[in-house]
Amino acid sequence: MYTMSNIKNLSLKIVLAEKNTITSAQPTNYQKFPYVKLFYVTTGDVSLVMKETTEKLSKDQLILLNPNVEYYWDLTGDKAAEIIEVGIHGLEFSKIGDAESDFSYYRHNDGEKETATFLNLLLDEMSTRSQGYEEVSKRFVEIILIHLLRLEEFSILNSLNKKNHKEIQTVKNYMKVNYHKNITLDDLVDLVHINKFYLIRIFKQEVGMSPIDYLIHIRIDEAQKMLRNTNIAIADIAHLVGFQSPSHFSKTFRELSNCTPSQYRRQGNQ
Repeated sequence: MYTMSNIKNLSLKIVLAEKNTITSAQPTNYQKFPYVKLFYVTTGDVSLVMKETTEKLSKDQLILLNPNVEYYWDLTGDKAAEIIEVGIHGLEFSKIGDAESDFSYYRHNDGEKETATFLNLLLDEMSTRSQGYEEVSKRFVEIILIHLLRLEEFSILNSLNKKNHKEIQTVKNYMKVNYHKNITLDDLVDLVHINKFYLIRIFKQEVGMSPIDYLIHIRIDEAQKMLRNTNIAIADIAHLVGFQSPSHFSKTFRELSNCTPSQYRRQGNQ
């Protein structure tokens, strides 16, 4: 699962970004695409008809559609509607806490027009195609997704690796519970019964880092909590979160937190 802190590790590709007009002559045959569709209504009223349901949308409303969801547009009134349409390859989304459930779409009211701002910037980048436009476009989409993730109504998965999601989740859950133990890569391999090098590869593809790097991040996160909320000695915290030596802990902490454990504790007490 991707969160606000590691969404930049997601392998996104912007397939399209364009403005479209929905008219009464719009075809009503179902269509589907192998990537996420983001639709944002800029003017008018329009209905998105799916196999199981219909969503009526109006100005400043957004809908995210999972890959391979069948749909067509139906104009609600007499006036044409305008939408921004973005195709995003490499992700899909699910309900919080129920990653395996069938989740077709997510709807959002963009009252403060935060999403619209970045969508228009995205349209400019994709139309001008200046040097580095693909990377800039990806960043705008990441910002939009972060704004939506703040609402904590859905989670994001890497659609390229969904079949491996259960094994990855098992490994992550094990490390979250047992981070204080001396966990090795072999322990994780024995847990899910897959090849060591294959585990490293699929874990890095989905999470954005190796299993051991992920474990280190968990340990540092837990250490930060202890530094903020307790008076436990730093050397003891090092052992409590799974480091074998205080010096290794301090070195790793500084690399990931940009300050020493002592400095971090002082900042938290200010």
